[in-house]
Order: sequence, then structure tokens, then C-alpha cells
Amino acid sequence: MTESAFIFKCLGHTERVDGTIASYTIEVTSSRNGRVEVLEVEPDHLTSARSMKRLLLNRCLFYSTTQKKHTEAIAAMFDARDAEAEQEVLE
Repeated sequence: MTESAFIFKCLGHTERVDGTIASYTIEVTSSRNGRVEVLEVEPDHLTSARSMKRLLLNRCLFYSTTQKKHTEAIAAMFDARDAEAEQEVLE
């Protein structure tokens, strides 16, 4: 079975009263058909490949990956977001 390819982009987050992050708003794009979904995801679910598989399957998107590859994809998402924020500061 081939591994599905998705691109994750962090659009922002919401905070609780105590300042901790309640949820992330992420954009998930399927490289197979270009379909885009926007999800509100709690931090624990964001880092779990199993939770992400379930969330995407509920939207009729099949996400087949390992926990290691999912962790790398999420880390890349935050790296890209940090690079964008740094670029905005420099401008």
C-alpha cells in the first residue's frame, strides 16, 4: 500500500484563559487530488498519527502513515510557520 501524502499548514491557534493552547487551526491539503480541509485540532490529537487518521477519515480522506513520519510532517509544519513569522519580522 502506498503512503498517502498530505501537506499540513498551521493557520493559527486558540488559547485558554490560562494561556495554554486549546486548539490549532490547520489546513490539510491532499497532494493526490488537491482537496483542502481546515480542521480545529487539540494539541494531543495533532501529535497523534492515530487521531489524525480518524479526523481525516471522518472527512473521507485516507491518511496512511507511521507515527514517525506523522511527527516529521507536523514538525515541518511548525518549522514552516516559524520561517514565515521570521520573514515577516525582517520585512
